[in-house]
Amino acid sequence: MTHWPSIPDDVISWFRSVFADANRCVCERLVNLPNIRETSLDDGLIEALIPDSAPTLLPSGAIVRMDTHNIGGLRRLGAPHWGWDFPQRHRWETADIAVLVFIYRRNTLIAKKIGLLQSKRLFPTNQDVEDDDEIGFLHGMNAFIRRDGQQAAATLHRTYCFDENCTFAAIQAGHRQIGLIDTLNRDFGKAVFYLLYGPPALPYTVTYPLQQRIRIDDMPIGNRVVDADDVHRALTGLNHGQSPSYSLLKSTCAGRNWALETWAADLLLTCQVGQQFDDSKDDRVRYFLERRSGPIGAALAVSITLPEA
Repeated sequence: MTHWPSIPDDVISWFRSVFADANRCVCERLVNLPNIRETSLDDGLIEALIPDSAPTLLPSGAIVRMDTHNIGGLRRLGAPHWGWDFPQRHRWETADIAVLVFIYRRNTLIAKKIGLLQSKRLFPTNQDVEDDDEIGFLHGMNAFIRRDGQQAAATLHRTYCFDENCTFAAIQAGHRQIGLIDTLNRDFGKAVFYLLYGPPALPYTVTYPLQQRIRIDDMPIGNRVVDADDVHRALTGLNHGQSPSYSLLKSTCAGRNWALETWAADLLLTCQVGQQFDDSKDDRVRYFLERRSGPIGAALAVSITLPEA
């Protein structure tokens, strides 16, 4: 396989800045809507990257371009075919977001790699998070038009609290998704990591009704990427169906717990994480993106044209 080329420092810095802004945008989405579903946070991440996706010439002479693809809320339906079964079955898969990196010298593709993110959000202490109501999704706008005659006061006055005892409730010990991720990382190479959505700091409290939109400057926690092996090791000490707390993953993932922008720029671009692949594995990569029973919901393709020597 081709040796991974050296990436100019300004490319890494640019990428880090773009993902840091996206990290902040997604974190703001979470704290303003603390019961938001995970898929909407994935959508927010891709949306935050789009403004910087145009081809950009950097001082080194490198040109960076990003292409995004997002099938949005259709992920909640679980299957890419239209032979519906009711209720529609969930098809747990290995990742939600794919990040592909393509390196060019002039017009020639010389190296490529992939990193996959399985996203999970931190649940507040009251466990009040919107679920993926597939039948309601199929009904479309009916849920908006056909309202109850009275508005529940609880939807207007509510407090969401986050602390280190809160759990990533969609990660569950003994779930078949754990085995799927382990199998992919073993057979293809270590490509899948967990993207953990969280508030900017802990403890953190949001009280409805808001006085104004919450803006974030300092973000010691935010959205972080952790090693799948570490997460799965944490689950071995839990009973079947239990979910890991923030505190448990913080201790188990120490040393391989990165801010989203650090994982993307300083590790993925420099080939310290993710999986490099060649033409012999193209079919396998296309299978991840296109042919699975539940397709990856979003993909980001980064194209880097290296400067002339």
